[in-house]
Amino acid sequence: MPFPFPPIARPAGNWKDIFDNQAIDMSISHNMFIRGVNSIYAQAEGITEAQVKPFVFYCIAFLGMLHHHHHIEETLLFPFYESKLGENTMGHNVEQHAAFMSGLEDLETYLNAVQDGTEKYSGATIIEKLNSFTDILVEHLRDEIPTLESSKMRAAFTEKDLHDLEANIGKRIMAEVSLITTLPLGLICHDKSTADYFPPLPKPLMWVVKYGLYKLHSDAWAFGPCDVNGVVKPGLGNDLPVPMAAVA
Repeated sequence: MPFPFPPIARPAGNWKDIFDNQAIDMSISHNMFIRGVNSIYAQAEGITEAQVKPFVFYCIAFLGMLHHHHHIEETLLFPFYESKLGENTMGHNVEQHAAFMSGLEDLETYLNAVQDGTEKYSGATIIEKLNSFTDILVEHLRDEIPTLESSKMRAAFTEKDLHDLEANIGKRIMAEVSLITTLPLGLICHDKSTADYFPPLPKPLMWVVKYGLYKLHSDAWAFGPCDVNGVVKPGLGNDLPVPMAAVA
């Protein structure tokens, strides 16, 4: 499946129902990654010399967020799910991680070398390296959603189980990621029209991100798929709307 990659359909259900929301929330996050990948594809070969530094910063930050997402899944989310759903029920997801991770890391290595000045920027090189792993990445982003289907969650977990999980994920993210980069990325990779409540952060913190942290690297965030208000930018491969299932 070549660029541009279409968005993932939002699963049926109500995001306020914690059992439904496991798949809904994951689909929202995964669509952020698809938009980000599309935005890099769309812009990589048209970057001017003056734009190299902020564009590479954007790419490194985005790939770091993607990398960390899958690290959290393997070290916290999947072990938690398998504790009740059964050993290796998330095994296919982990296998898919392994299938694309080396390509992702290769692109990260190249971009870090460009940032350090030991490699010359080449949009064609970025496209080539993206092509080495994005098909399996996007396939994985789609395949993972049904593994979190609401009836499976409801049969295996209590509401408290899932609330505790979400609290632990929130703590891990806040402790491990760069707030200066990851939180602004949460604004510029999310289509607010599909879920105006997302990302699920306190309003005061969202204000700080939008009017404070965002401005620290606004030149880099200008390459994001959405503007700071979560409005999708045309022409970056993200023009197709997210198919929305009925809300229960």
